[in-house]
Amino acid sequence: MGDRAPVHITIGGTLPREHLATFAGHAADYDLRTEWDSEPFDPAVLPEGEPLELYGTELNGGQIPDIDNFCAEHGLPFRRWSGGCLGAFLPEIILFDGASPMRDYTASEDEYVLFPPSWIRSFTRLRDLKRAIDRAEVTIPAFVVSGSVSNDRD
Repeated sequence: MGDRAPVHITIGGTLPREHLATFAGHAADYDLRTEWDSEPFDPAVLPEGEPLELYGTELNGGQIPDIDNFCAEHGLPFRRWSGGCLGAFLPEIILFDGASPMRDYTASEDEYVLFPPSWIRSFTRLRDLKRAIDRAEVTIPAFVVSGSVSNDRD
């Protein structure tokens, strides 16, 4: 059994209804919840006008690769924070804007992006540093399921 850590992911964008069951299956595989230590994610109860927030505890390496890959495959922007494990790995934040490659950052246990001094000193112009910092903050849009529920009729 690997080192365990918590995870918090914020997901937005539009997901076709036909893929919701697959997504819910991935969320169930990781026992993701709608709040820390609350009820498991229920695809019948989705936020309206807001991103979807999911939380997990005691996850191997604080990772949820099936969720990350599903979101990337379906163009769903997300921000995932994974906690660290002392002596094994640091907390991280993974950002995906829905199209570009995923970006990863070292993070704090409070879910803030951390910039090492060596990285900051590598910039020669303040505006370039500010742009890089801005890239580390992504506004996640509302999570929307599109399409109607199909009824099986003969």
